[in-house]
Order: sequence, then structure tokens, then C-alpha cells
Amino acid sequence: MKISLKTKLTLAFVMVALITGAVLALVFNRFNQRQFNQFVIDNQRAELISALSSHYKEHQSWDGAQIYFSNMARGQGQGLGQGLSTGAGNQGRGRRQGQPDSTHHQTSQTEESSLISRRLFGLASPDGTVLIPSFDSPNPGEVLDAEALALSTPILVEEKTAGYLLSPTQLPGYSEVENRFVRSSNLAMLIALAGAIILAGIIAVIIARSITKPIETLSKASQRIANRELDTKVPELGKDEIGMLAKHFNEMSNRLEESDHLRKQMTADIAHDLRTPLTVINGYVESMRDGDLPVTPERLELIADETTRLSKLVDDLRLLSVADAGELNLQKQLTNPNELLEHCYQLFENQAARKSISLKLEPLTTTQKVLIDEDRMIQAISNLLNNAIDYSPEGSQIILRLREERANMLLEVVDSGPGIDPANLPYIFERFHRADRSRQESASHSGLGLSIAKAIVTAHKGEITAISALGQGTSMQIRLAKQ
Repeated sequence: MKISLKTKLTLAFVMVALITGAVLALVFNRFNQRQFNQFVIDNQRAELISALSSHYKEHQSWDGAQIYFSNMARGQGQGLGQGLSTGAGNQGRGRRQGQPDSTHHQTSQTEESSLISRRLFGLASPDGTVLIPSFDSPNPGEVLDAEALALSTPILVEEKTAGYLLSPTQLPGYSEVENRFVRSSNLAMLIALAGAIILAGIIAVIIARSITKPIETLSKASQRIANRELDTKVPELGKDEIGMLAKHFNEMSNRLEESDHLRKQMTADIAHDLRTPLTVINGYVESMRDGDLPVTPERLELIADETTRLSKLVDDLRLLSVADAGELNLQKQLTNPNELLEHCYQLFENQAARKSISLKLEPLTTTQKVLIDEDRMIQAISNLLNNAIDYSPEGSQIILRLREERANMLLEVVDSGPGIDPANLPYIFERFHRADRSRQESASHSGLGLSIAKAIVTAHKGEITAISALGQGTSMQIRLAKQ
């Protein structure tokens, strides 16, 4: 059977409330009984101590003290000192110490009508002789041992112990009246507990709904995303974990939407870049086949250039797909970065000179090396140099520079071209991105040069960045860890 998260949370809250209530009911019941017993004992003890102290101070004996216990047994409470007429009596009956009196524990039906109305306390002389027995003390005439006296309360008269008030070590069972009192207290507690459980259930439903509703919203939104509704968003309510989940969901949605847009744009760009050379090649081949155009070395060279461009585009796309899959095979070895830049300088010196661009090499005296695939890194730097030469005007300068940082070696390609618009700068390493969409790439390279450079540097755990401003040229920087 499928149970919803809302139901599970509600049941969990209710179960916790029930278990907590059961424990509280048990504790309360025991506590209620103990407090009731303690109330009875403390109340009677205080009254008896006061009355007995006054009696002994007045009479200098315990004769007639029985009346206080009789009055307490009748539930008179205050005014225990009234009506003194009987002596302690029965003090001469002797029995062995610690032997209980069976007749003492058998009270009449009237005496057992209430715990409060029973004679719980007793009286002993200063030497421990029982004068008036308590509920569970030995009979009159018995002498209490030291342990029993220690549990008794001294009756002080003029700072002297005139006797001991004997307290019960245990209480008899409750009467019907007392049972009703305890039952009514427990019933009140159970009613309160039932109300608390009902309230907990209501709160549980509210809390469960507040938790599950945004989750349900996220679930429905995820389904819409799965159905390619990539612009789906959810409300970001609160700053708790669910609110953060909604925020991250919206960020994911934005990235999916952007990726889908880039995918569509890239597909269109690939189709355009493939179609252009194919159209040129196909047009010339058909015209020459049909005899509309004569075969000339110039036309064959043009077809060869377009074929090279097409082949280069296919190779670049394959390299990027391999890099995206994390399968770019690198043959790394320790390499002197000065030698790396020197090699790139020799490759592009003539190409720059043909455009009247001065290519300058600024090496660095260092023994530090970098762990790289030299061929791949040359390919990355070559793409940066191709881009710099394409965008630099005649008579300008391009600097190929090596610098050392704290933990990295910095390889720079600095040109004095027109610079990059700040709005385009974050996107220059994206595939097929061109600040000028009307500009065509040369046959020597595709529109993927900067993307490939980034993929190669990233595969080396390095970093590639661009620093540029309009009218101030551009600096392409590659950071590689020192070895």
C-alpha cells in the first residue's frame, strides 16, 4: 500500500504524541499519589507537633495526649487542643520489641472511611517507649530501636526532646472518597492529554502540509522539465532547506534553458559552417563537370582550401566531444615553458610578418617546468595566436610572454587589437561564439579555436582567462601549475 509523505509525517507526529502522553500519564499518576500521601502526612505532622508541644509545655507529661490523635482521626484538624480529658492509658501493656499488634492494624469501617481520618501518627517517650502507636509501629510499651527513632520527629519543648512523633513508613490503601479524588485527578489529566493529542494531530497535519506542498510543487515542476518545458520555475519560499532546494531547482532550470539554447545555436552554427564549404565545393565541381567553368589551378586551390576548412571543422568537433567526455588522451611530460613558447614563436613568425604584425617573444629566466602534453599545449597556444593575428590590425604588435607566479607559470598572448566588448567577454570561449556574427573564419581554422584552447587547458587542470577592454587590446592568459 502506497502511503504519502504527508500521511507518514502526520502519523509520526501522532505516534510521538501518544507515546509521550502515555509516559506522562504514568508519571503523573505516580506523582499524584505520592504528592497526595505527602500532603496528608505533612499536614497532620505539622498540626500534631504544634499541639503536642503546647500540651507537654502545659502539663509536663503526655497524659491526655490521646485526644489529639483521636481528634485527628475524626478529621477535626485545627483545634486539636480542645476537649482534653483522657490519659494516654494502655502504656503498661508489654510485648517484645518489633512484634506487631494484629489488633492495631485492624481498624473499624468508620476509621477506614478516609486516609485523612485514620490515625497515621503515634507518640513515643524520650527513651523510645511507644505511648500511642502509629499506623504501622509496635504496640504501646514497646521500645523503639535507634533506626526507628531516627525516622521519627523529635518534639522539642524549651529546646529539650520531650518525645517523638512516630510517622508511618507506609500508608494503608485509599478509601472510596480518596479513590474518587485520585480518579478525578487522573481523569482530568487524561482529558487534557486527549486534547493535547488532538491538537498535536492538527499541528501535525499543518506542518506536514507545509513540508509536502512545496515538495509536490517541485515534483510537478520536475515532470514539466522532463517534458522539455525548460522555462519552468517554482516559488522560492523561505530560506530553509526546502527554500534552498527551490532556489537550486530554478538555477538548474535556467542552466538547462541556457544549455538548450546554446545547443540549438551550436547546431545551427555547425550546419552553417559545414554547409558553406560544401556549397562552394559542390558549386565548383558541378560547374567544372558540366563544362560551365574551365578547370584552373586557382579553382582547384579554392576547392582544396574549402576541403581543408571542412576537415578542420570536423577534427575540432571531434576533439571537443572527446574532451567533454573526459577522454582526451594526454601524453604528459616535464617541459620547459620557454622552449614551448619559442616553438610557437617560430611557427607563427612568418604568418604574422605576412600581415605586417610584429611578433615579439619575452621569455623568462627560470628552471621551473610544467607537466604537459606538449603537442596539445602547442595546439592551444596556436589557436590563441591565430585569433590574435586575425583580429590585430596591420602594423600592430603581438607579445608572446612568460611570467612566474607563486604557484603557477603564466603564458600570455597579448595583442594590440580593438579589444573585446565587456558584454561579449564572458562568452568568448563558448563554441562558435563571434562578437561579429558576419565575420567568416579563414580556411586555416574553424570558429572553435578558443573553445578548443579552453578544453585543452582544462584537461591539464589549468586555467585560461581573457583580459580585455575596447581599444586597448586583449591578453589571453594560460596558468599551469609549477612542477
